[in-house]
Amino acid sequence: MTSSSHTPPDYARGHPALRRILFVIPSLHGGGAEFVARTWMGWLADQDYAVGVVLTAAEVKPGYLPDGVEAFSLAGQRGHLKKAAALRRRLLDWQPDVAISLQAHPNLVLLTAARLMPARLRPRVLVSERNLVSLGLPGSDLAHRVKIWFAKRLYRWADHVIAISHPVAAEMVAAFGVRGDRITVVANPATAKLRGTPRGPGTTTAHAQVGGDEAGGVDTIVARSERRPGSARGIQIVLACRLVAQKRPLLAIAAAAELARRGVPVEVVSFGGGPLLEDVQAAARQENVVFHHRGWVENWFDHFGDNAVALLTSSREGFGNVLVEAAAAGYPSVAVSGALGVADAIVPGITGELALSAHPVDLADAILRAAELPLDNIEPWLARFSEEASGGDLERVLLRVVERA
Repeated sequence: MTSSSHTPPDYARGHPALRRILFVIPSLHGGGAEFVARTWMGWLADQDYAVGVVLTAAEVKPGYLPDGVEAFSLAGQRGHLKKAAALRRRLLDWQPDVAISLQAHPNLVLLTAARLMPARLRPRVLVSERNLVSLGLPGSDLAHRVKIWFAKRLYRWADHVIAISHPVAAEMVAAFGVRGDRITVVANPATAKLRGTPRGPGTTTAHAQVGGDEAGGVDTIVARSERRPGSARGIQIVLACRLVAQKRPLLAIAAAAELARRGVPVEVVSFGGGPLLEDVQAAARQENVVFHHRGWVENWFDHFGDNAVALLTSSREGFGNVLVEAAAAGYPSVAVSGALGVADAIVPGITGELALSAHPVDLADAILRAAELPLDNIEPWLARFSEEASGGDLERVLLRVVERA
């Protein structure tokens, strides 16, 4: 691997205090955190670390397990304390130097398991928060509120906290009591799905994987039309998200209707199912907006038109992988400024635009501005989200945590 400013020097490899790394995650497949964990695990295994993973909610699916990674499941254990006790046994048996969990429930299970161990046998514990928690509390059920109540008391016990974005890091300090010197933002390896060199708007071919990254497919070259900035040929609004309340997909239809009223030919293409699909389809019929539902497509960025603008209408996002993926594919994107975490995944005026608000007029304005962007010279920014850069930054954090201990 070519060294970079993100990668520790060679003498850091094989550090005597960091040889075994254990991840704790809900499952190997199903969401952004799982993809990030798999990417990190695979990268660390490639650096000759011993890497293991414990799944708190699902059985092990070997097809999604990175090469060289050992896996263990707690799916047969019911209840928080039983899962924590089973994880404690795994920690004692496997004896990792560091254990890192992603998402709130695995974070709590790991922290509880670690507290049940003698201090001299306890690994260094890192937890990673992937969302803006406070914005999701209104209207949430009792179980979720109880989980966050415990998180606000336990996260400060961690040896270190990794945040997905700067707004999430700020919340960890302000609302969870995490010390500022024990939290680091590590960028997501958001371009890892797009194999090969990041491609710009003038690129006519692209590296993708037959069968998708999830299926462990092989690299291939996919033909792509050259994108031409502007809205003269109309705009295809790409909705790459689950059709759920947090994502507010009905706003995409409202924004499309606003563009149509301005005389812009427009259609909406959805990649991702969800409980609001029928509502979105009904709204499209009512507004006379062309709507295509493609269902879940892993490499969604290889399946839209050359006049596309990716739209993320979420009320909150810890980050927003799809915004980086769109830019890496050579297409602009739009998100709502109030989603906060998206600010780490978009460069306004360069890779996309932040809509002033979720009002359809503001969304339409931002889509039109984004459609004009050439997406020139964004490769240095995209490099921050590569597998090598993200994995190298994570490795640096792990090394410093064990050295500090």
